[in-house]
Amino acid sequence: MKKFLGIDLGGTSAKVGVVNQQGIVEHDFVIGNNVVQLLPHLISEVKKELASKNYDFKSDIQAIGFATPGFIDVKTGVILGAYNLGWVDFDLKAELKNYDLGVKDIFILNDANAAALGEFWVGAGNQTANEIFYTLGTGIGGAIILNGQLFLGENGFAGEFGHGGNHQNIFACTCGLPNCLEAANSATSLAKTFKHYLKIENNQELNKYFHPHQDLSLEKIAVVYQQANKPQVIRDLLSKCLKPLVAHMSTMVFALNPKIIIVGGGGSQMGENLLEIIRHDLNKLLLPFQQNKILVKQAVLGNKAGLIGAAYYALKNSETDK
Repeated sequence: MKKFLGIDLGGTSAKVGVVNQQGIVEHDFVIGNNVVQLLPHLISEVKKELASKNYDFKSDIQAIGFATPGFIDVKTGVILGAYNLGWVDFDLKAELKNYDLGVKDIFILNDANAAALGEFWVGAGNQTANEIFYTLGTGIGGAIILNGQLFLGENGFAGEFGHGGNHQNIFACTCGLPNCLEAANSATSLAKTFKHYLKIENNQELNKYFHPHQDLSLEKIAVVYQQANKPQVIRDLLSKCLKPLVAHMSTMVFALNPKIIIVGGGGSQMGENLLEIIRHDLNKLLLPFQQNKILVKQAVLGNKAGLIGAAYYALKNSETDK
């Protein structure tokens, strides 16, 4: 059975796995980043780990899928900007070929696209033809699958849902653009938005559960909400906080007509509680014939989604190349 290597590189570590053509992860592991010698260290550790499990690059690995944060020209494999890794106009594909891995095909893609492909292949998407994927972490990533294919756009930048537009007017975005979705509705900034409204409203009922000046995370909010049996006053505030994200989802529904929306990343800490609110509020922004027709589901593959999706991308593109 053919095997593919999926690498999902993050800011502090890389998740790596050998995945067969049925989407089963045969072996996976995590390698901490060496900020000085990032690629040499990563490739050296991958080779050592695979050798220790009796995998041989040349005979066992059909192709490599390499997922990384940032803006990627998928046609060339050049990283136009992965700023947390210090890569600007960096030809990752050419650099990887210098390591003589013995693998003919190496395919580079954005990490959110990789996670979406993983969920599409063997996760929550269940190979549904038309899907929208949101990943809520420190920022907001996204991906679009149309007619069973990852939609990349002209240069591979499609799905950058976190930026552009005029989705909120509370916080400035670190990218330099005004009013980005990411600044108010990422997993990190959602807690910030919640606290912002908590202070403004100074609602006595809310203050029974939260102090306006306490440190809040999405996880803490989720715990209080669940333990208090989902009081309406907290639900209403979460609904208010989520307006920019839900409005964005509504626009995507009208533009792309998906069957399913998948939410992954740190935002899924609230799990079904968050999705209940999103489903309810999304229906308010859809026409009657669209309501309750869009499945809104939580991602299920966790931190393996990216490496599985990277392997799938390698599988599909190596087939196309032949």
